[in-house]
Amino acid sequence: MKLLLEIGTEELPAWYVPEGEAALGKALADALTRARVAFEQIETFATPRRVAARVSGLAERQARLEEERKGPPASAAFREGKPTPAATGFAKSVGVPVEALFVRETGRGPYVFARVVDEGRPTREVLPGLLSRVVAGLPAERRMRWGKGEGPFVRPVRWLVALLDGEVLPVGAFGLIAGNRTLGHRLLAPQTFEISAPEAYEEVLSRAKVVPRRETRKERIVFEASTLATSEGLEAVLPEALLEEVTDLVEWPVAVMGTFDEGYLELPDEVLATVMIHHQRFFPVKHPGGRLAPRFVGISNNEADLALIREGYEGVLKGRLDDAVFFWRADRKKPLKVHREGLKGMVFAKGLGTMWDKALRVAKAALLLAPETPADPTLVEEAGELVFADLATQIVYEFPELEGTMAKRYALAEGYPEPLAQALEDAPRPEGATGPLPKTHEGAVLAIADKADTLLGFFQLGKRPKGSADPFGLRRAAFAMVRVLGAQGYPLALSRVFEAAGEAYRDHGLELTEKARAEAEAFTWERLENLLVAAGLPVQSIRAARAASATVYGVMLRAYLLRLLMHDPRFTDLFLLYKRAANLAREAGTDARPDPDRLQEPEEKALFAALPQVEAATERLLELGAELLPPWDPAAPLPPAPSERLAEVLAKLAAFKDTLDAFLDRVLVMVEDEALRKSRLGLLAAVRDALRKLGALEEIGG
Repeated sequence: MKLLLEIGTEELPAWYVPEGEAALGKALADALTRARVAFEQIETFATPRRVAARVSGLAERQARLEEERKGPPASAAFREGKPTPAATGFAKSVGVPVEALFVRETGRGPYVFARVVDEGRPTREVLPGLLSRVVAGLPAERRMRWGKGEGPFVRPVRWLVALLDGEVLPVGAFGLIAGNRTLGHRLLAPQTFEISAPEAYEEVLSRAKVVPRRETRKERIVFEASTLATSEGLEAVLPEALLEEVTDLVEWPVAVMGTFDEGYLELPDEVLATVMIHHQRFFPVKHPGGRLAPRFVGISNNEADLALIREGYEGVLKGRLDDAVFFWRADRKKPLKVHREGLKGMVFAKGLGTMWDKALRVAKAALLLAPETPADPTLVEEAGELVFADLATQIVYEFPELEGTMAKRYALAEGYPEPLAQALEDAPRPEGATGPLPKTHEGAVLAIADKADTLLGFFQLGKRPKGSADPFGLRRAAFAMVRVLGAQGYPLALSRVFEAAGEAYRDHGLELTEKARAEAEAFTWERLENLLVAAGLPVQSIRAARAASATVYGVMLRAYLLRLLMHDPRFTDLFLLYKRAANLAREAGTDARPDPDRLQEPEEKALFAALPQVEAATERLLELGAELLPPWDPAAPLPPAPSERLAEVLAKLAAFKDTLDAFLDRVLVMVEDEALRKSRLGLLAAVRDALRKLGALEEIGG
C-alpha cells in the first residue's frame, strides 16, 4: 500500500521549508514504527506552501505483538489461592481473564504476570488517528494561531490531503478534514487539483505549476541561471546559502536575466555582490575568471510577463546601487583615521563604553597576545589603530555585511600596505560557527581579542545567554574564537586570552572579576565541545583531552587521537591498567618520587626502566596525531585519518602493559616503610602522568 499526506499552508518562511520537510519525515517514521506498521520507504516534499510525505510498502495491518506484563506482588494478588481485587483489576487492565495470570519469581520476590497478545488492527483503521497526531504535533520554533483558535502551526493551514492508495482517509487537524484535492500555484494555477493516487502526486503538481521536490527546484534554478549567463559568455555566481534560500521561496522557479548600468562597476565587487545577494536575492554574473559583469539573474515565482518582471528587478536594484555609489564616494572623502573618530559616538554596551573604547581595548589585548603567536607585533599595532574604523562609514551603516571588507577597500585606496588592509578585513571574522576565517596572523590575533573582549565584558555584566535567547551574540563570539584558535593552532592557553582581555579592560578603567573570567572561559570551552561533538568526536575523548591541555588546538588534537585509539583493543588493555595505577597514585603526595636507590623487586625495577620508553611513545603518539590532524577549523568536517599509522607506536606502548601488570600484581605498594611506600607511589604517579599527556583516561569509562 502507498500513503500520501500533504499539509497545505499559507506561505511558509524559507527557513521552515527544509525544517518542516525533515520534521514530517521523522515524525511519520517514528509514529508508524511505534504503531507497529511496517513500511519500506518515506519520500518527503516541501515548497513554500506545503510539506508532504509519501510512504511506500505499507503493511496491510499492524505487526502481531506478544508480551508479558508485570502486575502486583503474588502476595497481594492471591489470598488462600483466590484472586484478590488487585489481581482482577490487573487482569481487566491488560484484557485477559484472571485465570490466565501466572506467578514468576523476580529479584524482588514472586510477582503476577499476564501474557498479552495483540493481533493488530488493519492499517487503514490505525492511520486516521495516527496521521492527525502527526500533523498537529509537527514542531516549529515559532508558531501561531489563526481563525477560531486553530493551531498552533508555523503558518495557517488551509488544506489537508490524506490518501491510502486511492482511498481518502478521514484525517482531522486544525479544524480541517483531509480530502484528495490540493491547491496549485497561487498565481499560475490557483484552482484545486484532484489527486487520484499517491503515485500521481508529482504529475498532478506539475500540471498545477508546482515543483514539489526541493532538490529538483534547486537543480532547475542552477540550470536556468547558468544557461542564461553562458548564453552571453558569462558565469553565474551561485552562493550555496542564497541558492538554498531562493529554492525555498518559489514553487515554480523561472530565471530572469537583468542588466544594470556599467557606471556602477566603480563599486568594488564585494559591494555589488552584497547588494545583489543579501538585499535583492539576485545571483551576480561575472566574466570568466574576472570581475562582475553588469548583469544579474533573478529567480521569479511567476512566468506570466517576464519583461515586466525584469523591469521591476532592474528598478529596485538601481535604487540600491545608487545608494551604494553615494555612500562609497562620500566615505572616500575622509581617511579611515577620521572615520574611526566616529566610534566615539557609537555605544558598544551600557557599562562597557563606546565602540571607540572597545577598539582601544582590542588593540591593547591583541598587542599583548601577538608575541606569543607568529603575528608581527608592529603590524598588529598599526592595524589596531584602525580596527573597526569602517563601522563609522556610511556604506557599512547601510550594509553591515560589509564590515571588514570596506575597511580593507578603504585602506588600500588610501595607500596602506596590503597585509595591514587584510588584517583589518580579518578582524571581525568569522561570524560564529559559519563564515570565512582570518587569512593573516595579525587579523587572527585581532579577531581573538575582539571575541574575548565581548565575552568577558558581557559576563561581567551578568548577561549570560539563557535557553535559546542570546541577544548579545555570545555563543557566536565563543564559536568564532575557538574556530580561529583551532585553525591557527596557536599555543595560547584560553585562560591567557581572557587574561589579556582583562588587562586591556583594567588599562581603560574597568576592573573585571575573577568570576566573570572563569565563567567566560568555561562558556567558551562548552562551545568548543559542541563543535567537536557535531564534528563526530566522542564526549568522553573531548573531556579527557580537556584535562590534559589548556589550548584549543591541544584539546582538539588529543580528542581526535583518543577517538582513534579507543577502537584498538590494545589501548583498552592499557587503559584498564592505567586506571588501576591512577587509583593507587591518588595516595601519592606532591613529594612522592620514584627513588632508584630504593628499588627492591624485579618488577619495580623493570617498571622504572620502562618509564622513558612510555614517555617517548606518548610523545610520538602526539606527534603522529598532529600529522593526522594539523591545525583545523572545528566547525569543518573531520579529516579522514587511518588509525593504522598509529598501530606501531601503540604496540610499543601496549607492550608496557605486561610490565605494569606484573608490578601491580606482585609488588605491595602500601608497605609500612614510608620511604619505600612513597617511592612506589611516586613510580605509579610517574606512569599516570606519562599517559595523562594523552588525556585524563579515566574520563573514557570502563
